Amino acid sequence: MVWDRNNLQGKVRVDDITETAKRYVPEMRAKGAEIIIAIPHSGLSSEPYHAMAENSVYYLSQVPGINAILFGHAHAVFPGKEFAAIKGADIAQGTLNGVPAVMPGMWGDHLGVVDLVLKNDGGNWQVT
Repeated sequence: MVWDRNNLQGKVRVDDITETAKRYVPEMRAKGAEIIIAIPHSGLSSEPYHAMAENSVYYLSQVPGINAILFGHAHAVFPGKEFAAIKGADIAQGTLNGVPAVMPGMWGDHLGVVDLVLKNDGGNWQVT
């Protein structure tokens, strides 16, 4: 817990974003979630993984079962040229490790759009 620790410690529980997703995404799927869109308050970095990282979206994109990620924290734009060197970031397609992702800048200066193609196969929705 980095921000406002003095007011929040002992009152809220804070867990690692990636580890939490690894725990709950399979549970959500098992309970019937057909499409999962993660919306973390986190940024994108090429730093090696460590628990409780501020910018953990890259590692979140590696969690199986997440269909898209709408993220923001770093006040940047993804897809954008500044992220082109990150392994697994496709700035032409707007994906991280194959997962559609968008970070829409800051203070409403950009609009982030993720275009998912959905298919209803016998009553179940799938991203194609």
